[in-house]
Amino acid sequence: MIGSSNITSSEGYAQLAFAIFLEGPYRCIQQDNLDVISQFLGSFQPPEKTNSAAAHEGLSAEEKSRLVEEATAKIVDGIEKMSMEEDKAKADKKNRDDASSSSSEFFLHNKNNNVAKEDDNDSMEEMWAEDSDPDDFEYESSYNPYNNTTGNNDGDGYEDDMDGDYFIPTQLSNPDPTNQTWEGARKSIFHLLSSFSYGNMALNLLSSHTWSALGMSESLGDLAFTLLLANTNGSSDSNSLLWRDKQLTQEDVDDDITTLWDRPLFALRDRAMDNIHGHDALSTYLQLLCAFLSHSEEDIMSILSSPSKDTNNTNDLPPLTAVGLSSFATLCTSKEMTCSSSAKLCGTSIESVCPRDEVSDAIFNSIDTLGHIIECVRPKKSMFGGGITGKASDDNSPTESWVRTAVCIIPMLEYLINIQARFDFQTVFEGGGSRRTILSDPDAKALLDSGLFRELLSLYTCTQDESDASNVVRLQLLRTIFALSVQAPEILGRYAIRVPDLVKEVHASIFMDENLVDGILWTGLGSSLLESKLEAPKPRLKLRTNAKLILPPVETSSLAERCNSGFEQLCKSCNSALTSYKVIVEKEDQSEDDENEARQHKETLGSIVNFSNYLSNCPHGIKIWLDSLNNKEDSPQKAKTAIADLRSTLARLPSYAGDETGVKGVDHKKDDDNDNPSTDDHSEIRQKATSLRQRRKDFRQVVSLVRSSVKVIALALESQKGAGLSLKTPMSSYNASSKTD
Repeated sequence: MIGSSNITSSEGYAQLAFAIFLEGPYRCIQQDNLDVISQFLGSFQPPEKTNSAAAHEGLSAEEKSRLVEEATAKIVDGIEKMSMEEDKAKADKKNRDDASSSSSEFFLHNKNNNVAKEDDNDSMEEMWAEDSDPDDFEYESSYNPYNNTTGNNDGDGYEDDMDGDYFIPTQLSNPDPTNQTWEGARKSIFHLLSSFSYGNMALNLLSSHTWSALGMSESLGDLAFTLLLANTNGSSDSNSLLWRDKQLTQEDVDDDITTLWDRPLFALRDRAMDNIHGHDALSTYLQLLCAFLSHSEEDIMSILSSPSKDTNNTNDLPPLTAVGLSSFATLCTSKEMTCSSSAKLCGTSIESVCPRDEVSDAIFNSIDTLGHIIECVRPKKSMFGGGITGKASDDNSPTESWVRTAVCIIPMLEYLINIQARFDFQTVFEGGGSRRTILSDPDAKALLDSGLFRELLSLYTCTQDESDASNVVRLQLLRTIFALSVQAPEILGRYAIRVPDLVKEVHASIFMDENLVDGILWTGLGSSLLESKLEAPKPRLKLRTNAKLILPPVETSSLAERCNSGFEQLCKSCNSALTSYKVIVEKEDQSEDDENEARQHKETLGSIVNFSNYLSNCPHGIKIWLDSLNNKEDSPQKAKTAIADLRSTLARLPSYAGDETGVKGVDHKKDDDNDNPSTDDHSEIRQKATSLRQRRKDFRQVVSLVRSSVKVIALALESQKGAGLSLKTPMSSYNASSKTD
């Protein structure tokens, strides 16, 4: 690693830092041999307890980072000093060799100044030759650089030049007695690993070739997996680096190496997201995350096979699974994995990859495990009559477990279908170019066969009586299920609308009242697949007797009627919101109630934006909606009338284009304004004018967004073909809807 090469000093220091702070501890943990560990550590000793992280709890993050950088810089300075010592020792040895030769001492003193001294006369050479005496020089046989018999060295000594921080390799390599015990070795290795990070070690300076040749991704991944697994299972062997005293609290333990599993994991993640190096560590990072999920599958199956009475105590996911899920979710929502450049090959090296394809393939390779994970955390229905096992009133309720799991899995599914259905039906990826931007039929079939889609439906239907906080996640889960269904309506859509507990809820009128857009979408999907005039099957039920089968109707109207009624209600609510919002904007004095009402109007107008985004970004969105309209004779005309009324309202609204409304003369301040009692009045008028301009600016943005959405819906109604719509509007520039509902 440190041999002769053409690498820069910065890259060499990065390699050396990696070897000291990670590769060395990693090899020590692998061999777990005290002799090998003490030889690696040498005389290194971690700082005293007062300098540890426990003593610096009151320090800020910047101060802690500064201390780590100073410790790193100290080691680097020592390396530089060692290099300086070697260079000077070589120069001294060369000079001594010259002095011991048959030449005069003239060459010894004038070796570096030959050109400058070429014109010296012979008399000067003779004078130097006369003054020279071989006894004045110390030869190599008697040279001892570590002779410290004298109290202080002279001006030419190293000790004073180095301020007592002399870097002596032979002394530093001698194992310290403390490092020859397991307790001391654990503390030293703990300190080295705790100082490691991708940024502090300047690992971004390493090229892809060097990173791959040294196997850094593999070392980071293997160490992260080893430490996390040891942290999960624990070790009872005190003669090991991965042992800790379980009687001590976390605050008192400063040598528990297993708690540092996040250091190599985060370093590997940072390298995987580094597009400058072509995401050369992304494949290894994804393999590690998949290993986290699959390695815990045995633990998951043991949870599933446990008795129902123990469900409350065993439905928490294993730590490996939890870390894998959270890391996957973070990766799928990161800017580096969703930007336009992630759709193509990043870099020209052999290690470069296409991020979107790599992440999508990794998710598909884990869909079976994801299905088992959801089955593990979802509340189980009791087989002895109503109720759900796993309900608990304490803080460790299974509700928290399935909520955490759903929050992690939903972004992974959105990454596959390229739709953020949980928020506003915007696309996940920026730009295009990826070979996988929608869910194909084979992929949909794989989701269905793996059981993942079935478990998503079961999770939603088994959590109907949860708290308000979990209902937010539950609604996001429902929207994700719908986005999957419309991506493959003939496969996933038909499966979803045949789940009785789901259909009973999403097709009900109360659901339409509480979630207007979601009710329109679900009734539209059901009408398209179940009530189509061309595909509706004829009833073939034959009763054995003449008795009539009487069932109480759930809803008296058809799905098509409910879908169109919901759309008309959506247009009317937007009409009312626009009119009321305009009145609030024109008010001179704004109260807190006015601000809250304006916020509610924005949320109402955000509903039609979400519906428009659905039509624009979902491949089968327009076809499904138009099919539901065509299933009722007058529905298409009613929808056109409703959207025409909304367009008429938009046309009557003021544009406030280039509005710079102000108060004439208030900005011209005179010298005697400080003594003028009307100055405060002018300041108040100026503030009101500024507030009015800002409100009108916000109003322009909202109206512009609604106008673009109405245009998309009108074009969809005029097409009447349902071939899809790829109209790009400025909807992503402003989001009027709330992302917390």
